[in-house]
Amino acid sequence: MKKKRELPINNKEFKEWLYSFPQGKKRTEVRNKVISECKVSYPTTDNWVTGKCNIHPLAKEKIEEIAGKKIFTE
Repeated sequence: MKKKRELPINNKEFKEWLYSFPQGKKRTEVRNKVISECKVSYPTTDNWVTGKCNIHPLAKEKIEEIAGKKIFTE
């Protein structure tokens, strides 16, 4: 049986923050803002949510700027 892979801490924190918005228009608006401010593609944000790639430190700063609060512990 396959063992479920644990998400890296930063990716988990990003996912929790993004999913704290109601599904639909609001979450899409927030995600689109992250995409435009961080200058990344939609698949990159998917990879961040699923933990397939790490979130760059500069992107973390932009995300926290968008959120208006500290999200990442590392």
